[in-house]
Amino acid sequence: MKKHIILFFVLLGAFTMESQAQDYSRAIGLRGGLGANVTYKQFVSSQSAFEVLGGFYFGDVYGSVVFEVHNDFRNPVRGLTWYWGLGGSVLLASGGIGVGGLGAIGLDYSFGDIPLNISLDWMPHIYIVGGRGFEAGGGGFSLRYILDR
Repeated sequence: MKKHIILFFVLLGAFTMESQAQDYSRAIGLRGGLGANVTYKQFVSSQSAFEVLGGFYFGDVYGSVVFEVHNDFRNPVRGLTWYWGLGGSVLLASGGIGVGGLGAIGLDYSFGDIPLNISLDWMPHIYIVGGRGFEAGGGGFSLRYILDR
């Protein structure tokens, strides 16, 4: 499994480059996957953003903050970027409180004609205190309204 993950990142790096100019600065919306979530993304530079997530996950309530680095593809499609990130998460479960970290990797697309942004990502969590330990099922699809370009 480790070899597959390393190979994935090597191939991803081979087909991408690091310069980027994002098409929006703030967006808010919904994220679905294994749970129902609200998502807010705020860019702090042309390449870096903070994403705040909150919602329900198998009957529990959680909140996360993720620092993300967005990158263009070598063969650019206007509005399409890939990103990776790291963050922290708090889980309020029936069995107590969980605190941990998360990683993120995903695709982000902004439509040029309308104020709409979509993303597809994977955010595995590892809870250090409480929670459920390692959770690999953190994939999701986000639909956001662009507040500012």
